[in-house]
Amino acid sequence: MKRSLSYLHKGLAPSQIGLLTLLVLTLLGGLRSEAQITQPLPARSSEGVLRKAFVGEARTAALVPTVLRLPELRTAELPKLDTHKGKGFRTYQFALERPLDADAHSFGEYLVDGAGNYVWRAELIATGAKNVSLCLSRFALPEGGRLFITGAEGDQIGALTSQNNAPDSLLQLRPLEGDYLRLEYDFPMGYTPERGELPFQIQALFHGFRSWRAEPDFAHPGEPFYDYTINGYNGLTEIACIPNVLAYPSRWKETRSVVQLMVGGSRISSGVLINTTRSDGTPYVLTSGHCVNQLFALKGDLLKVKKEAATTVFFFNFQTPQREGNIRATEEQSLSGAELIAYNEDSDMALLRIVGLPASRKIPEAYQPYFAGWSIEAQPRAPFFGIHHPLGSTKRYSEAADRTLSLEDYCLGLLCDPSWEGKHWMVHRWKIGSTAAGSSGSPLFDGEGRVIGALTGGSSNCSSPTEDAYWAIKEAWRKDPTKGSLTALQPWLDPSGTGQETCAGYDPIAPKVIQRISHLYPDPNTPSQGGNRPNYIYKPTTSTEELGSVFTLPESRTVRVLGAYVVFKSNKDLARTQLPQLRVALSPFRGDGELTTPLFEFASTNVGKFSAHEEQGNKYVLRSRTLRQDSIEVFFPAPATPTLTLPEGQYILSCGNKEGGAMRLPVLMHQGGPIDSHGWSAWTRKVGEAWQRSADVSNGAYWIDLLIETSTPAKTGRNVSTQDALIHAYYHDRQLHIKADLALYKSVDVRIYSMLGEEVLRARYSFNQDHLTLPLSLPSGQYVATVVPTRTSTSEVPSRKVAFSFILP
Repeated sequence: MKRSLSYLHKGLAPSQIGLLTLLVLTLLGGLRSEAQITQPLPARSSEGVLRKAFVGEARTAALVPTVLRLPELRTAELPKLDTHKGKGFRTYQFALERPLDADAHSFGEYLVDGAGNYVWRAELIATGAKNVSLCLSRFALPEGGRLFITGAEGDQIGALTSQNNAPDSLLQLRPLEGDYLRLEYDFPMGYTPERGELPFQIQALFHGFRSWRAEPDFAHPGEPFYDYTINGYNGLTEIACIPNVLAYPSRWKETRSVVQLMVGGSRISSGVLINTTRSDGTPYVLTSGHCVNQLFALKGDLLKVKKEAATTVFFFNFQTPQREGNIRATEEQSLSGAELIAYNEDSDMALLRIVGLPASRKIPEAYQPYFAGWSIEAQPRAPFFGIHHPLGSTKRYSEAADRTLSLEDYCLGLLCDPSWEGKHWMVHRWKIGSTAAGSSGSPLFDGEGRVIGALTGGSSNCSSPTEDAYWAIKEAWRKDPTKGSLTALQPWLDPSGTGQETCAGYDPIAPKVIQRISHLYPDPNTPSQGGNRPNYIYKPTTSTEELGSVFTLPESRTVRVLGAYVVFKSNKDLARTQLPQLRVALSPFRGDGELTTPLFEFASTNVGKFSAHEEQGNKYVLRSRTLRQDSIEVFFPAPATPTLTLPEGQYILSCGNKEGGAMRLPVLMHQGGPIDSHGWSAWTRKVGEAWQRSADVSNGAYWIDLLIETSTPAKTGRNVSTQDALIHAYYHDRQLHIKADLALYKSVDVRIYSMLGEEVLRARYSFNQDHLTLPLSLPSGQYVATVVPTRTSTSEVPSRKVAFSFILP
């Protein structure tokens, strides 16, 4: 099964330029949708009153219909609605192509005004359609010609002019709601056409059998949509069994190699940065052929496949910054444009080279690239695991139960190609997770963390995690002498011709480490620090100018600042205003909260923007990302990267609006004691005042992170000793009170004995906050209590035991 995911965007506003994301692109293959600019129809003068043209021609002219009416679709013609499940194409389909029995010039009417200017006007009705879209062919409007398309609800596309002409003479129009379209073409002023003369044809009509609009602000064109919530279907529920990659820090290098692909502005898939035997950082991305050939709609047309691949946008680190739960990942870390390097439909192989690189010609360090190794060995070794973007969501992890793999035949419906015999590694069962639409092209790793194949398809899901097929690198390795180097991987991944069967990964960052300097984030470089989930939204008052998090460096540290992350809880106000640009500063912190000179500060320029493919001219533009009701993370790079020497001590990391003034954004944060135990706390600053501990957030910290490069993983917070690892317990007013450091302890075992040695209570309580209150319903008398905390998996301090006696009145 092909796992590329075609998905939908909300309708473009009339003033926007761009391509809607439609399944019709998959059906038609490579159509270009040019700028569709809405302009009002011009007011006509007294000479502009229209009357019928060609009235003196043959009587049959009067029989030409002005309205073309298509009958309602039969139930048998509609595809099944649950296209996201089962073995087959996992695309979201909302429209069907319907053939037209008449060309545009065979219906409609020609009109002329008093000045002799001609207009062609026609109406289309697709009975029962929820929306209608057209593909125009032979589209070559002359200078002065204008085409307008109006829908049932008055929405309009146009004026389309000669500026919309394209070399292939194709124009794909976005859907308009309802079952009705009116087309009106103004010939150039003073031009006298012949009957039947039009500078375009209607190549296809697409009948929308269900809505193509999702909830408001579902996703902007070319943007990952994250949670696939549409028409009552919640994708996050379907992939709930597939854990976030950060739950597996041992796979951190491989995680860094996986990227999300957006092709043609409408199809989501996955890919992997892959190394060569030269280990030189050549920006190759391995994926599956069907991810760049519109699910084989472009089969055999190499030129169109190359054009399609060129539209690819690569999203790096599209992963939620926590092990459990979901935060919509940063979209700012993206690169646009690709060259098709190798491609073979007989194995479903595709190798891309990223071309949209910065001036350095390298992938930015802040993106933390890792080029995965590969293996063409006949017997790869377990455990086998995959990292991918199911349903276009944030990066997930799956691990196979199979201890051995074999090459098997793979057949997918109509694409049952004999050339796919014995070319796919088959995962018969997943021990952890599964795959889903959007996982296409994702790598399958062997036990050494080397890529052995990429996903073609399958039928696994959370309720039945079985049968997924990955095309094998070894079966796409050697070139066919009759087809050249394009059809094989060996000339590109082994350019020196070493003949080796395995290649280790390449880490361009090593031996240094790039990490987020925050205890909020469970950074895989410092797994012993764990991490905390945000559980509070701080909405600053209008007088708050800056937010800050105070933290402690327990030892001197030399770092290079690469950028900053901030996490917000999106709301309607934020969606209406978009994200303002931000300024982050790192300063020494004085205990009295007085301002100090920042060691380093920088501002953003494109927060809330992502790279998208703009069809006109094959250019790439920055577009505003969608802001919905979910939690979102943004990233912005430091414009310069000086090296800082930070002595041991306390620091404040602050965030404010780039333009100054009130900081009103709903920033996500953690509320509770664990952060304080490692030296983090939340502070606010008002105009002209010193920093003050945030009054309404006890011991919490805002989710503001610096991304740094350092020689060894940096820990924040004080060095915890045995003396620091305290737990307090006491009795008062028929209640036991227990207070502990949540960063070190996760639960507590409580046992109570009578003075005769009889055990009257034994229970385990988990810490949801740093203080537990346990009501006691025991008879009056004297008792002995023992309290033993259990350490967190990342805590290195010893467990402590507290024992005391108390009297119940």
